[in-house]
Amino acid sequence: MTVNAKIFIDIDNLIGKVDRLKKTKTKIFNDIDSLIERVDRFKIEPLFSEEKSKREDKSVSPLLDDNEILRTLSHLIAYSQFSDSENVERLLKSGKYDKVFENFDIEKVVKLNPCDIADNHWESLKGIRKQSKLFHIVSLARKIKQIGSFATILNGMNIPKTIKSDNDIKDFWIGFDKLLVTLKDNKIPFFQSTIPLLHFLLDIGYDCVKPDLVIMKVAKKLEIVDREIGDKNFRQTVRIIQEYSVSRQIRPTIVDFYFLIDEKQSGARKFVSEDFYAQQKTIT
Repeated sequence: MTVNAKIFIDIDNLIGKVDRLKKTKTKIFNDIDSLIERVDRFKIEPLFSEEKSKREDKSVSPLLDDNEILRTLSHLIAYSQFSDSENVERLLKSGKYDKVFENFDIEKVVKLNPCDIADNHWESLKGIRKQSKLFHIVSLARKIKQIGSFATILNGMNIPKTIKSDNDIKDFWIGFDKLLVTLKDNKIPFFQSTIPLLHFLLDIGYDCVKPDLVIMKVAKKLEIVDREIGDKNFRQTVRIIQEYSVSRQIRPTIVDFYFLIDEKQSGARKFVSEDFYAQQKTIT
C-alpha cells in the first residue's frame, strides 16, 4: 500500500467516525426533546413554571464575595452524602443552619468549635445526616481565609458565566480544570472533585449541571454514556447537555430540571402529576 493510499484510508476512517458521532448526538438531542415534551404534558402549574423561571433567571452575581461563597458551599455540603433533599431544604428555609454558622461571616466561622456546634445544636441540624459536615464547614472557612479570596480565584479562571457557543463550552472546561487544580493544591475540603465543583458552579449560576446519580441514570438511559459512574462519564454527560443547550437555546439548568423530574428525584416529583410516572411504567 502506498503512503498516499494509507492517508486516504485514514481520512475516510476519520470522516466516518465524525459522521457516526454526529448521528449519535442527533439521536441523543432528539431523545432529550422527547423527554422534555413528555414532562411538559404532565406539569403542575403554576409550581412548574415558577421553578423553571427561577432557574432560567439565575445568573452569576458580579458582587459575589467570600461570605456568600462560604454560604453556598456550606449549603451544598448539607445536601451531600445522600441527605434527604426535602429535609435539608426545610432546614435551610428555617434559617437555623445559617444562624448556627454566624450567617457565614468567615471571620466568625473560623473561630467556631465544631464539637460545640454538635453538642449544642445537633438536634436542630440532624437533617444534614452527618456531624462530620460541621467540621468540614469550619475547615472550609479557615481554608478560604488562608488562601486570601476564593472569589478572586474564581474570577481569575475566566470560566464563561453563560454558554452561547461551542467555544464557550471549550473555555468552560479549560477554566474548570484550572479551578479544580487550584482547589486541590490548596486542599479545599469537599470540593476537590468534578461533581461537587460542578454543583457549586451550577448553584451560583454558571451554565452546567451536577452529574449526580439521578442525572447519570437519565444519561445512561439516553445513551449519553455507557456507565453511570466514572469521571469521564460525568464530564461527557455535562458536556453533551451543554452542547444540547447551545443547539436548542436552552440553559443547562433547565435540562437538569427535566432530568430530575424524569428520574423521580425526591425534590422534583412535585412538579408533575403522578400520571407522568404511571405512563412511564407503561412505556418501559
